Amino acid sequence: MRILLRFCPEQSTVLRARLEYAFRLFCAIYGHEPVLGTGQDNADLTITYAQDGGSQNIVRLSNRYPERDISRPAPEPVPFSQDGEKTVLFYGAIPGVQPDWLAEIFEWVSCADEYSIKGHDSVGRVPFSASYIGRHHLDPRLPYAAIAMRCLQIAIARLRAGCLLRPACPVASANHLVVNTHDVDFLPTRRMESFRRLAKNSLISAMHYKTAGAANVQAKRALAVAFGARDPLNQIGPLADDEHSQGVSASYYFLCRKAHRRDGNYSIDEPATVAIMDTLKNENMEVGVHGSYRSLEEPDGLAAEFDRLRALGPNPIGGRQHWLRFTVPRLVQAVQHAGAAYDASIGWPDDPGYRAGACFAFPPYDFEREAPAPFLEIPLVVMDRAALSSGNHWDGGMGGISEVLASSRRYGWGGVSVLWHPTAFGGGQYPVGVGNAFWDLLDEGLRHHDTWLSAASFVEYVWQRYTDAGLLPARRLQ
Repeated sequence: MRILLRFCPEQSTVLRARLEYAFRLFCAIYGHEPVLGTGQDNADLTITYAQDGGSQNIVRLSNRYPERDISRPAPEPVPFSQDGEKTVLFYGAIPGVQPDWLAEIFEWVSCADEYSIKGHDSVGRVPFSASYIGRHHLDPRLPYAAIAMRCLQIAIARLRAGCLLRPACPVASANHLVVNTHDVDFLPTRRMESFRRLAKNSLISAMHYKTAGAANVQAKRALAVAFGARDPLNQIGPLADDEHSQGVSASYYFLCRKAHRRDGNYSIDEPATVAIMDTLKNENMEVGVHGSYRSLEEPDGLAAEFDRLRALGPNPIGGRQHWLRFTVPRLVQAVQHAGAAYDASIGWPDDPGYRAGACFAFPPYDFEREAPAPFLEIPLVVMDRAALSSGNHWDGGMGGISEVLASSRRYGWGGVSVLWHPTAFGGGQYPVGVGNAFWDLLDEGLRHHDTWLSAASFVEYVWQRYTDAGLLPARRLQ
C-alpha cells in the first residue's frame, strides 16, 4: 500500500526528520510504500498532522510531539487502551483523534530517554532500574513500539479493506525470525586456565547465584580437569554440531583484543582460535566481532577490531559489545565508523524484554545527523542469565523468556536476538538447566514455526525491505 505522510506547516525540519524516520520504519515493518513530497496523487491513503482537507482515506494523528530536548528525560507514561491493546503513551491522546503513533514509535526506538541518563553501573552501562521501563515499572516483555505500530495499522485497516493487522515476513518461507547468537568470552585452550575458570565459577555460583548444587559440581569438575578429565567448558564444537544437525545457523562473536582483565582469556590470532573459527565457518556459522571491554573508549577502537578479524580471514559484518558495555550514543557512532551492517547489543543482561520497545530490527536514529544510521540494530531480548529466576536461583522454569518471544510472534515477524554463551552449556558456568533452557526455547520456537538463523543471514534476507522504505542504503552484503 502506498501511504502519504503529510506534515503541518509549523512542524520544524528536525521534528519532521524524526517523525519521517518513524513513518519509514513503520512502512518497512508492515511492507507499505512510504510517500513523501512526490507521488501524492496516487497514494492509497494519507497519514496527516494537518487539520484541513477531507476525511476520506485519511488517518489523522495528534500533533503532540514537541521536538523534545534529549538531554531531558522523556515524559512519564500515560496508560492507554484502544482496540483491545493496552499500552502507555508518552504524549497522551486527544479525544476524537488518533494518538501521535509516529512520535510514540520514535521515542521508543530511538532510545532518546537514555541520552538523559547520567548514572551508570560499575561496568559503565545504563542499569535496568534507571531505564525508562525500569524506573516507571513497565512490563519489559511488551514491545511498546510494535504495539504503537499495531494501533496505527488498525486505524489504516478501518479505511482499507483486506489490510492485515500482522505484518508479513520479508522472507516468504518464514513466519517469525529469531537471530541465534553466542558470545565467545572464554576458550579452553589450556587445562590450567579451565581449572581456574571452573574454580572461579564455583565461587560465583555459591556466593552470587546461591546455587550450591552447581557450585559443588563445578568445584569437583575443576579438580577433575586438573587431573586430565574432559573439560566441561569446551562446548563450542558440540554446540555448533547440534545446531547444524537441526538445520539451525548461529552467529559466534569473538573478542579481538585483550586490553582489560574482563576481556577473554584467548588471543584472536592464536592458531587454536583461528582453527575454531574455520570450523564454525565450515558448519555454516557466522563469525563476528565481540567488541572488547574498552572498544568504545577510542574513536577507532571498534573499527580496529573489525579490521583485525578481517585480516585473519573472516569477513565480519556485525557483532555485539562485550558485557553489553555501551551507551547508545557511543554505540551508534562506533558501529557506523566500523562500517558494520548490524549490531546486536541493545538489551539487558539479566532482564528479558524490549529495551527499545522493538520486537523487530531497526536502523538506530543518529541524533548528530538527525537521520537513521546506516546499519541494523537487532535487539537482544533474551540472554542465558535470564534463565535464572529474579533471585538469581535456578528454579527449573523459563521465567519470562517464553513470554518475550510470544510477544514478538504476536506483533510481527521477528528480527530479535537471543544469546547463550557456549560456557552456559554443560554445567561449567551455570546449572545444567540453563543450557537446557536454550534447547527448550529452540524446540518451542520450532513448534511455532520460527526460523532460527545467524545475524548475517537475517541481514541479507531483510536489508532490501529497509532500503525500499528509504532507511538504509543499497548494499552488497557478503
